[in-house]
Amino acid sequence: MLPFLEREEINKLIDEVLEEKVDLKLVYVLPYADEEKIDAVIDRALTDDSILVDTKHLLPFLNQRQMEKLYEAYQEGIIKRGEVCGDDILPFLNKDKIKEIFEAQLKKMKLIIKEDIESAIKDLKNNN
Repeated sequence: MLPFLEREEINKLIDEVLEEKVDLKLVYVLPYADEEKIDAVIDRALTDDSILVDTKHLLPFLNQRQMEKLYEAYQEGIIKRGEVCGDDILPFLNKDKIKEIFEAQLKKMKLIIKEDIESAIKDLKNNN
């Protein structure tokens, strides 16, 4: 029946699912939602603890901008619900974003190694 509903009816159904008035998983309705409604679902899922949405189920329905928004929320620790992690999101990101993430992680690792080396040198000097 979902493929035959109008946009307004799909949006109303999504709202009712989010408000737990209808016992239906969003994953069944989102393929028929427009980008604007999916944006609204993501925003609510990231900011409203009362919304029980498994963010991992949202991944196949997100465009690149939405995916990056979700990844940033993951990085900032904002994601409240779901079992999503960075590795879940990576396959959906474009190559430039993946490269940016890799370079940031590499820089972070180099900083940690530098701090460890400096700490070890300081400990050696203090022991002599």
